[in-house]
Amino acid sequence: MTNITNPLLSFTGLPPFSQIKPEHVEPAVDQILANNRALIAQLTADLSRPTWDNLIQPLEEAGDRLNRTWSPVSHMNSVVNSDALRAAYNACLPKLSDYATEVGQNEALFRAYQAIKNDATQYTHLNKAQQTIIDHALRDFHLSGVDLPAAKKTRYKAIVQQLSKLTTKYEENLLDATHAWHKQISDEQQLAGLPDSARAMALQAAQQKKLAGWLFTLDFPSYYAVMTYADDRALRGAGQPGGAVSSSARTPRAGHASGPDRRQHRGRRQRPERQPVYH
Repeated sequence: MTNITNPLLSFTGLPPFSQIKPEHVEPAVDQILANNRALIAQLTADLSRPTWDNLIQPLEEAGDRLNRTWSPVSHMNSVVNSDALRAAYNACLPKLSDYATEVGQNEALFRAYQAIKNDATQYTHLNKAQQTIIDHALRDFHLSGVDLPAAKKTRYKAIVQQLSKLTTKYEENLLDATHAWHKQISDEQQLAGLPDSARAMALQAAQQKKLAGWLFTLDFPSYYAVMTYADDRALRGAGQPGGAVSSSARTPRAGHASGPDRRQHRGRRQRPERQPVYH
């Protein structure tokens, strides 16, 4: 698949969401990561005097390209999730996590950023935004384990990988639980206060599922109409995300939004801090 045929690699301006398919995701991420690794190798091959222009600017642009490729995928995984898109999304997460850890633990890059920071003739002439980027990068190198011995770097990487998996699994369970919940109403009096458009949408949702009456979900147009306009307190309470998602999380499709994965996730989060986790 070439750049021309892959919309994640060829677009300018706003993402072409309607053209992005699951099969585009992994090839695009693989290519961007390969390009970024090659760029880092090239930049660190000769760092006799690193500067903003010959080091940080190219890296910032490379990071922006990766974000522009991955952000539409992450957004689509949340709003138009499908089995194929979820599989493609999950296939990329370990690759992105590995890349983030590699960059964060790259000692040559760390020394280069330090050299720019310690060079008063450079650093003091940079603008405030540029200085902040350097300061935050140095902070993140430390938080990513650049100072750790080799064995602990490997352990850190494993923890970050596991955290990424647990975070994604929890979000998947939550998304499935949200989509699984619905509230069927058969008494029209319970719809008091709702605008005609909300009633029509609920009626259509029920008809699509071959149910009588009206059907409300946690999709935003349905949820917002109920929480904003419904006079029936019980109907509004049924749609509260906490109770609604907790009950729907017990459905077969939804799995468990708050089970062992969540407990492991809390335990892992107490260890590495601020490591970029792509999800």
